[in-house]
Amino acid sequence: MTNNIIVVKRDGSKEPLDLDKFHKVVAFACDGIAGVSASEVELKSHINFYDKITSKEVQETLIKAAADLISEETPNYQQVAGRLISYDLRKEAYGQFEPPHLLDHVKNVIDEGFYESAILDWFTKEEFNLMNEWIDHSRDENLTYAAMEQLRGKYLVKNRATGKIFETPQMAFMLIGA
Repeated sequence: MTNNIIVVKRDGSKEPLDLDKFHKVVAFACDGIAGVSASEVELKSHINFYDKITSKEVQETLIKAAADLISEETPNYQQVAGRLISYDLRKEAYGQFEPPHLLDHVKNVIDEGFYESAILDWFTKEEFNLMNEWIDHSRDENLTYAAMEQLRGKYLVKNRATGKIFETPQMAFMLIGA
């Protein structure tokens, strides 16, 4: 009866459960990684869809399932879990999978009160454009579960009261370098 299940998205909007989207996210996380199975992650998740489940709960369940599959015999699930965290971070930080331009990102996080506004004086628009070109967001997909957990737990800029994270690793790395 998945037709009647409503998913509450991060922005508060609601939509009917789309199992194709669920499968697509898991397939993305497993794509090109040897020795892993998307269906194994889905089965391991034992996800019980219920009305008004949040998209965050679905994502965290998938991350845990992939992490639970990491073993000496199946070490590549660490890549799958890392990719699932990367996907989750993008949705949380940007509200979508596609990251914004670096300058737009900086302005948004300044508006949230978590970046120093002086950074806009330190670099020109052209320099922000150049830095944006250097960022390869696909590199986040190469980070393991342990690396992504360390980053989201300790190093990425976030609201410590709410836990909301405002950046992904590649944005953080570029701004640290800047």
